Amino acid sequence: MSGIVSLDPIDFSEVMAIADYLKTYPIQNTRYRTNVSPLCRSQTFGIVQRRSLHPDISRNTWKHPYLFRLLCEFAKKHVPVPFTSVQVNDSVVCAKHKDKGNTGLSYIVAFSKSAEDTFTGGDLSITEGAKENKYNINLRPLLFDGSSLLHGTEPFEGTRYSIVFHTIKPKDAFASFMPSLSSYEAFHDSSGKWKIRDIRNGNVYWGSHGLPHPLKNRKKTIQENPGNPK
Repeated sequence: MSGIVSLDPIDFSEVMAIADYLKTYPIQNTRYRTNVSPLCRSQTFGIVQRRSLHPDISRNTWKHPYLFRLLCEFAKKHVPVPFTSVQVNDSVVCAKHKDKGNTGLSYIVAFSKSAEDTFTGGDLSITEGAKENKYNINLRPLLFDGSSLLHGTEPFEGTRYSIVFHTIKPKDAFASFMPSLSSYEAFHDSSGKWKIRDIRNGNVYWGSHGLPHPLKNRKKTIQENPGNPK
């Protein structure tokens, strides 16, 4: 498979539930992608690097378990490549960059907040050798190798969501501790609240009840997720 593959377009109905969730419960600004886009709404779901600890499930996953469920359901139908993680972006203009922490092909698709109120512009610009190509990814999925190809977002107007299914490359010291995303599932508890379960050991995570924070000697503050539909 080559470094860039255009896939068949999808209908907005396939991402409508994800768009509705993001409209109702906007994701937080990131503090870790300032070299790509400062103070932008961009968060990672699934497996992430964790500083001095081995990779594991992200805080956003257990803070937004229903969104995690929607992303996994979408992937089962549409994503043809393996992945460990999903980057969710809300109206982010990314500067040209390479995903140095990733490996293999990524799946990306963009969409608007509704079928009627769409965005304009926002092509994915990819530099291949000395040539720059622009790809319309509005409901038009694309496979590309973001770790080796320089890529960024063209300017746009309107609300532009994008989801990127990708595989992180663990540091050598933690390569043997890389968990599988299939080890986690979103489920309804007896009260009807969405939570995340580690099926390997039965541990359950939600809201402020997650994995220990990887930064030592620093106070951890995780707000209870207000967006946890029953």
